[in-house]
Amino acid sequence: MQKDRLFDGIPVRGQTPAAEIREIYSDSRRVTPGSLFVCLAGRRFDGHDFAADALRRGAALVLAERMPEGVDPGRVLLTEDTRRAESRLWHNLTERAADAMQKIAVTGTAGKTSVAFLTAAILRACGRRVGLITTVRAEADGQEIGLGDNGGSSVCDIPGAMTTPDPEYFFGAVWRMKDARCDTLVYEASSQSLALEKTSAIVPDAAVYTNLTPEHLDCHGTMEEYFRAKASLMRGVRRAVVNLDDPWMARLPEMFPDAEILGCTAKADPRAAIAATEIEERGADGIAYRWQSPRAAFRVRCPLPGRYSVMNTMEAAAVSTFLGADPDEIRGALAGFRGVPGRLERIQIPDPDAPRVFIDYAHTPDALAQVTEILARSGPLTVVFGCGGERDRTKRPGMAQAAQRCAAYVVITEDNPRGEDPDAIFRDILEGMDPGKPYALIPDRRSAIRHALTVTGRGGIVLLAGKGHEKYEIRADGRHPFDEAAVVREYYRERGAENIEYGSPERTGGTRKEQE
Repeated sequence: MQKDRLFDGIPVRGQTPAAEIREIYSDSRRVTPGSLFVCLAGRRFDGHDFAADALRRGAALVLAERMPEGVDPGRVLLTEDTRRAESRLWHNLTERAADAMQKIAVTGTAGKTSVAFLTAAILRACGRRVGLITTVRAEADGQEIGLGDNGGSSVCDIPGAMTTPDPEYFFGAVWRMKDARCDTLVYEASSQSLALEKTSAIVPDAAVYTNLTPEHLDCHGTMEEYFRAKASLMRGVRRAVVNLDDPWMARLPEMFPDAEILGCTAKADPRAAIAATEIEERGADGIAYRWQSPRAAFRVRCPLPGRYSVMNTMEAAAVSTFLGADPDEIRGALAGFRGVPGRLERIQIPDPDAPRVFIDYAHTPDALAQVTEILARSGPLTVVFGCGGERDRTKRPGMAQAAQRCAAYVVITEDNPRGEDPDAIFRDILEGMDPGKPYALIPDRRSAIRHALTVTGRGGIVLLAGKGHEKYEIRADGRHPFDEAAVVREYYRERGAENIEYGSPERTGGTRKEQE
């Protein structure tokens, strides 16, 4: 692409030869002849230190915030914010495909993926062709699309790991959605992506704010900074849906008085435009409530369990009304919703005597507390959980407390320790454990799952928390395939469909069970 089109909307300084830019990279190892290298400063590496290497590898130009050392100034363009520029570059390179779509961005600590999937389902019921970018997967009009290695940046652990992909992959996915004739884009906007300006080249037509609980404080430092990162999504946004039952999110209407904001409540907040009343929690059979707004009142039923599903469905329905959804379309889509991979996903086991097994992505204290409360209503609950390495340490004791609050038995195990010493993670978790309640510590996650299945009998429930849709385990030596559902099915295949015996070992608090 010619430079004048590629750099449209990006303030740059410097003289460069006329050249066609074929590719854009922020990793000097991937640079190809004729490409543009963008210098990004991260927590561990600074791209300005690799500009000379990128030019040696054939880069035609370097885009930087300051003049890198050891390079020809005639090959450098300067701009104030290379992260913001990178988003615009990829938007331009993909011929601004997103501009032809109506865009809905969903942000918050928990519920983003569910709200995004629910919104997509409602809009499809309205006849729209929806593109979807979520933590779980990306889709173009219902067909899954890959995201490559999802950026290869220093903040990305593994392929496809980012809630909001790097600009190369985000806008590349949008380009494929254009080919699929999508007219609507629904995407998750993480706080990190907002802070790093990944999608700043586009402005959503509407935003959804789910909630805010302690998470990513290792990145943002304080809850106030975390909130401000989320609030930055509203730059230029004229319409939004907000969870008024969350005290952080309830601040947004006053902060953005010129925007049309629909407040939602399940607690009869008089400020809300939309309220859920006559709420019924039906355990594993989902939820039901009455939708109340100035324009409509109708009964909602959805198979998603848990009280938080009331707010998730309300927000998805509310933002869909901005795009023309009517009550009949909303009711039908929610009633027939098939769920979200890794979100209270039940593993089907062909054995009537087996416990019910659920996989859920809950990896914050608040999310884990809500999920365990839901499941514990249906029988004795065994929870298997861990905490990620090289991530926010402050939440680890809270995860322990959340796990024990409703569970009959807890199994502590690994969950992506990365390069951190697993024993250090376990020590942090154990600070929050009540030694008077039964639990075991089994470092190997496969062994921990098998142990939980063994000690939980008929009528019981096993929750495998933290990994959700993930099919891997990240250790110091890299990423390893790990599928929790496959581990469960393997366990029952080994034991056979007949004469399965379930143990009832003595459960004593504060024990450590060695790997099986």
